Order: sequence, then structure tokens, then C-alpha cells
Amino acid sequence: MHSTPTSRHALTSTKIGIPASTARTVARPRLAGKLLEGLQRPLSVITAPAGFGKTTLVAGALRGRGEDFAVAWLSLDRKDRHLVSFVYQLAAALQSVAPEIGRGPGLLIDRLQTPATDALVAALINEIAGIGKRIVLVLDDFHAAASPETLSALTHLVEHLPERLRLVVVSRAAPSLPLARWRTQRRLSEIGPAELRFSSGEAALFLEQALGFPLPEELLRALEQKTEGWIAGLQMAVLSLQHAQEEQTLDHFAQRVASFSGGHRHVLDYLADEVFSRQPPGVQHFLRQTSGLNPLCAPLCDAVTGRADSREMLARLEQANMFLLPLDENRQWYRYHLLFAEFLRSGADPAELRRQHLCASAWYEENGLAEEAIRQAVAAGEHALMVRLFRAFADEVLARGEQFKVRSWLDELPDELLRAHSDLACYKALTLYHGGQTAQAQPYVQLARQLERDDDPPKRRGMLAVIHAYIALSWGDPREAVVNARHAIEWLGDSASLFRVYAHSLLGQALALTGERPAAVAILSQGVELGQRIGNPFMTIDAMGPLIQMLTAQGKLREARALGRNAIRRHIDAKGSPAPLAALLYIRLGILDHEQNDLEAARYRLLTGIELSRQLGMVFYSLLGLRALARLLHVRGEREAAWDTLAEAGELAQRPQSARRRRLIAQTVAELQLREGNADGAARTLDEIHAMVDYAGEEEELLAARIFLARRQPVRALKLLAPLEAKARADGFAGSLIAIHVLQALCKKSAGEKAAAARYAEAAISLAASGGYKRVFLDEGRAMAELLENVRHVDPAFVSGLLESFRNDEETLPTAALHENPSRMEREILKLLSAGLTNRQIGEKLGITVSTTKWYMTQIFGKLNVRNRTQALTRARQLKLIE
Repeated sequence: MHSTPTSRHALTSTKIGIPASTARTVARPRLAGKLLEGLQRPLSVITAPAGFGKTTLVAGALRGRGEDFAVAWLSLDRKDRHLVSFVYQLAAALQSVAPEIGRGPGLLIDRLQTPATDALVAALINEIAGIGKRIVLVLDDFHAAASPETLSALTHLVEHLPERLRLVVVSRAAPSLPLARWRTQRRLSEIGPAELRFSSGEAALFLEQALGFPLPEELLRALEQKTEGWIAGLQMAVLSLQHAQEEQTLDHFAQRVASFSGGHRHVLDYLADEVFSRQPPGVQHFLRQTSGLNPLCAPLCDAVTGRADSREMLARLEQANMFLLPLDENRQWYRYHLLFAEFLRSGADPAELRRQHLCASAWYEENGLAEEAIRQAVAAGEHALMVRLFRAFADEVLARGEQFKVRSWLDELPDELLRAHSDLACYKALTLYHGGQTAQAQPYVQLARQLERDDDPPKRRGMLAVIHAYIALSWGDPREAVVNARHAIEWLGDSASLFRVYAHSLLGQALALTGERPAAVAILSQGVELGQRIGNPFMTIDAMGPLIQMLTAQGKLREARALGRNAIRRHIDAKGSPAPLAALLYIRLGILDHEQNDLEAARYRLLTGIELSRQLGMVFYSLLGLRALARLLHVRGEREAAWDTLAEAGELAQRPQSARRRRLIAQTVAELQLREGNADGAARTLDEIHAMVDYAGEEEELLAARIFLARRQPVRALKLLAPLEAKARADGFAGSLIAIHVLQALCKKSAGEKAAAARYAEAAISLAASGGYKRVFLDEGRAMAELLENVRHVDPAFVSGLLESFRNDEETLPTAALHENPSRMEREILKLLSAGLTNRQIGEKLGITVSTTKWYMTQIFGKLNVRNRTQALTRARQLKLIE
């Protein structure tokens, strides 16, 4: 008994790898040589209509050249028109020849939905750039995957192609790329239909191989003239001529050549009259019965036709060159030549075609191939079946984080179905929202609301309540989110729906924003436990991410780290690389690494998490990762990179027009402004945050306290910190208390109350040492280091480690005496710089132009031997030039 190729991996793997060779392949050394010579340029484009031998030429030229370069082959189809799917398939193809792609933060995909195109492709390019071998990447049938998104991605890839990678695009039509510009720049090599047509010699060789004997010269010329070198036309002619062999007369060959007509319509007519009709009735029946299947395999054909010899029949058809193309080396999966399949379907009874599609859908469903089952249901026009299959498979696929796949299913469904079923509209809205496509999502939310009825099933009402909770949370209304999420949990009851877990995640996040943090921890913990119990890893991790954040705020950093690490171990693919599902875990663990001052580990985890987020199609996760990465880069002194990263995050925050997301970015902007000494700028940014939302969280209050402290207003800062301390104590959030006590200590120091400052510093150290909280001290700079010198006794090892880290942070700053002291004007500028003034404000204060101010800044940097404002202020304080 033959095995049934039912696994998704087996089917997906047919897209990757050079197509199997056939016995009747005509060597084309001239074209093969041109193709190989063209690989000196970044891009080669092979274009011609169907049947011109594009794939055969490229495969033959590249096969067996492993000593020169590795060949990564990707056969595209219309399912790859979505950006994330396209880039994911690119990465998978490259990984087939360079397994190291995907083991670091460079593996992107995957199936994305809607991250920034340039950023997504750039990350893949960075990964390729590190590969030691030469690689030729072939994109076969690119016309099937062409879309604005994929064309943009391909343009960016070509424009920034690493030297060791060459790209070959095979397409029926010239892709809408800047080909003219690339021709001028000599970045492009092209082979078109005129070159791909068989020459007289190639046609003669092909016909001789196919027929087993040479045709007379006049018949060869006649066929060449009729087919104009169109290889598929010659193949069709061969099928007819093979039957003429039975008559064994030259006249019969001549008659058939004379009656062979050119042009697609005529060829199809010819297929019907002279090729298909010549097949035995059993073969004809089999071809008609399987014409609607794509892809097809023997067990599927058996199910559709009711016969038991489909494997043998497929082998016969392939051997007879009956337009049956093998999709894998094992000859399990096949498809008909597109033109031949269209011909077969054109003569089929519509009722028979519908029967085929329905039967195939049932077989695909039974064998776990959801995507094919749904596509066949769509082809059959069976609306009820489409809805049933979608509902049967959507949660399972979403649980694995494959949002782009669910989106592609929804795109296949007729719009009238989404307008008739509120749950389908909810799924569409959710996947669009997660991809940052707010404008496209909103109509589906409105549609779901319009379709809502009092007698709707509880699950459907719960789904809509979850969508409402998500919208409220994103739009900066956590109180409304709490109400909707609680309604959702009530409606969803004890169901195994992913929306039930998602409701817990959203409720926990909303409760945290409204200040009910202990309740948030309890709800998020319930969500994690529920998700694990019902087998929904995607939403389990969505709840686990904020839970890790809450545990850290509780003072349980090590427990939070253990939770994330254990979860990551469960989400590794077959090659040992992190799965996209783990994106949020990597980001949260990267933030913990940062807090524990393991900056290299933090950088790796954040970059990995960001790329996995893009593959997953989760804009919010990407935003969290970019925000954390910007803070990390700033700490490392990479200020320009930090601001660029934050700008990228800001674009993601603006795309969905989410107040919550814009608030997160603004918090980080204010934090970095403050670290650069721009207290006024930070204050203005904080005012912008308050205008976005009608509530202030702990992070904004701590920022406000830091601004007062920077402005030498410690009393006002302490007044802000007092209620925060009381709240943190009442909630039992020791992690929050650490940050609060650190600022209280600095405020007391600024006010000259050394004993009180020491007490707060001691309290912060006693809470932080066991958990390894470090950056909360280090980020406060030299003033904090001075305080720590006097509280070593609390935990000598921990405090000594912090002081060593302070020294490491400042090791790039010289400590020797200055060769030239700053002038009086330069000292005055340093004082204003310390107060947080910008260049323009300094100029206005001193009555000089901005250009002159910048010139003075350059002089100051040179005399202090520093690179930026932050280092200048630190060095100036070391030298007692400013307080």
C-alpha cells in the first residue's frame, strides 16, 4: 500500500528545490551560457508566455553546478502575493541551501502580514550578507505572486542585493519593476520570448527525441513555422504525430502537420479534436474527472474517480508527456499544465466539475490540508461548506500564529459571506488589526456590529466583545476595554475558543493600565493556564508577555525570566531555530536582559523578537521590540541608531492610529530626551502623552518626577512619588518600589538630605539585589553612583558590581586633566546644556545664532574629548565644571 502524502510539510516542500528533470530535455548550451554569464549581474529576468520552456532552461543550466554556487529554487503561486508569505518563502528557499539562515535574528519569514516592506526585506538581506557561499535564488512563476507588496519587496531586494547572491526571476510577463533603470545601471540580464523559442536545430532534436526518428526537412520547417518555436505547441504536435506512426506513411505525417494550427485558441481546439479524442476512453474519463484538481496525487484521484489505479494512471500520463508535471522527486504530487487543465475543464460538465471540487474538498479536509479544502469549496461555489471549513480550521491555524494564512482564506471567500456572518467579519477585522491595517479593519467591525443579534450564539457574541475590547485598549480607553473583555469571558463560557484566551489577555492588560495590577496578574495567569490547557500557544504567549512584565514589576524578575525561557523551549522549529510564535517572548526576555545589564544578550533577543514579530504579522509586538531596542542602543551610546529605531517604531504606532501605541513611543521619546539633558523637550512630550489619554500610568508619573529632578525641583518630584510609593506597597509591587526609591534617593540628595537619600538607596538595594535589577540604578548616572558608594554594606557584592558597571559605562570618557580649559562662554553653554536647553534655546539665551551655538558645541566636544551631549555633561561634572 502506498503512503498518502497528507502532511503540510510534504506539500509545502514541493515549492522549494529545482524541478525534477525529464528524459526529453533538449540541451540549449547557448541560452544556458547566456544565463550563466548573466549571473555576473545582480538580476536575471526570464520572461515568456506559458510553454516556452523557461523553467526547463533555468533548471537545466543551474542543475549540477554545486562547485560554483548553491541554487535556492522557489516555485511561487498566487498564495504568495501577501508580503509575509512571500518573504517567508524566500527565507525557506534560501535556508534549503544555507541552513544558517534563520538561526539568528535575521530569519524573517515569515508569512507577515503587513510589516514595513523595506525593514522586512532588509533584515533578510542582512542575514544573507553573512553567508560565505555564492547563492543563486530562482523565483519561478513570479507572475503568480506579483502584487504591489511583493513587487516592492523584490525591488528593495534587488537594490540592496548582497554581492554573494544573484537573483533569477522567471515570469510569464515582465514584472512591474524599475527594469529600465537597472538596464542603464548594468544591473540586469534578460532572456525573452524571441530567444526562448526553439531554433530549427532545437526543434528538430526535440521532435526526433519525442518521435524516435527524424522528420523530413519540409515537415520540420512547416512545424517550426506553425509553432514559431513555441515549445508547448511542438509538444502538442508530437502527441498527434505519435498517433500517425500507426499509419506508417509520410503522407499521413504531412497531413497532420498541415492540419496543425497555431494560436492558443486553435491549439486548444486541436487538443480537443486530435489529442484528447485519440486517448482511450478510460484515459479521457480520468483526465476529465481530475481536471479540477490542483495539486493532485494518487489517493486524491482515487477518491474523486472511484478507481484504485490512479498511481499507475498518473505514471502513464507522465510517461506519455500528457502535460502532467511532477511537483516532487518522489512523484507523489502532480499538476496538469495550466493550458491543458483549462482545456479539460472547458469541455467538462459544470455539475461534474462541482462534484470534483466537493469530493476533493472532503478528501483534503480528511487529510488535514485545510487550505486546499477551502480552495476547493470556493471553486465549487458551496458557501455553506466554505463557512463550515473556515470555522473548523481557523482557530487551529491561528493558534499556531499563522495569521497570514487565515487572511488568505478570508480573501478567497466571497465578500457576501463576510457580510452574512458576523464571526467571519470578526476574524477579518482581527487579522487586519494585528497587521496594522486599521482603515481596512474598521468596515468589518461595523459590519459585525450590524449583524449582531440578541439570539446569536454565545461564542459569536463573545468574539465581537473581544474585538471591542481590543479596539478600546488600542484607542486608549482601558476602562471600556475591561467592560468588553469581561463580557467576552462571560459569553465564551468554557469554550475552547482562542478568543476566550485572548479576552483574558486583553482584560489583564487593561486592568494593569487602570491601576488594578494585582487583579491583572491573576487574570493574565488564568489566561496562560487556560491557553496551555486548551492548546492555544499563540494566545497563551499573548497573555504571557504582559504577565512577564507584571511579574518584573512585582519584583519577581527571576520568576519572569524562568517563565519566558521555559516557554521559548517549546517553540523551536525542526532545525532548532526559534518559531515565529516565540516573538513576544524574545522581546520580553530581551527587556529583562537589558534590566540585568546583559546588553549583548538583550540586543540578540530583541533583534530576534522583532524579526519574528514581522514574520508573525504582529505590528504591536514589533513596536514593543523596536521601542526596547531604541532604549538599548541609546544606553550603548548609539544615539543616531536609537532615534532611527524609535522613528521606525513611531511609524508603526501611527499606522494603526492607536493612542496606546503612540503613547508607548512618546514615553520612550521623553525618556531619551531626558537622558540627553533636554528636560524641556521631555516635558513637552509628556504633555503630548497626557493629551492622548485621560489617565496617567506609573511610567508617566516616574517620567514627570525625573523631569522635576532635572529642573532642580526635588520637592515637587517627591510629592509625585509619595502616592506611587503607597500604591506600590499596597499592591505588593516591589519592582516598582525599586524605581521609586531610586528617584526618592536622588531627590533627597539633590535637596541636601544625605541621610534620607541613603535610606532610600538602601531600601532600593535591598529590594533589587536578589532579582538582579541593575539598569534601574545605572540609567540614573553619576549621581546614583555617588550614593551607592555610601551604601555598600547593604549588599557588598551587588553594589560593587553596580559601581563596576558605572565605570564600564564611562570608560570611553577620559579622566586625565584637560589640555585646554573651556572658555567662559563654553562653560555658560555647558550650564544651559545641563538645564536641558536645545541649541536654539541656548542661542536665544546668550544672544547668538544657532550656527554659532553649534560651533561652540563642537569646540566643547573637542576640549572634553567626547562625542555627544550626554558624555559632555558627564565629563563636565567629573571635572567640576558644572554641578
